[in-house]
Amino acid sequence: MQALIETLFDLVYLTTVVTLGVRMLRQSRGSAQFTLFGAMAVVLGAGDAFHLVPRALALCTTGLENYTVALGMGKWITSVTMTIFYVLLY
Repeated sequence: MQALIETLFDLVYLTTVVTLGVRMLRQSRGSAQFTLFGAMAVVLGAGDAFHLVPRALALCTTGLENYTVALGMGKWITSVTMTIFYVLLY
């Protein structure tokens, strides 16, 4: 049950964040703040995907213990993109 609910939540979250970020970038019409927030949303969603996609795959298949390398790399990439996100926010 956890695998299904968590995977659905991750899918909705990633789709929503990246879609809204791209829409903000496309419709910014020269507004620096709108462009910045759109870029932040895309960076956040893309970075989180590196951690959440392997986690969802692991939960829906053989388990987290069989995906340690992918999950470790995903956490590392996510932490780097979160740093970029906060630098943009600052």
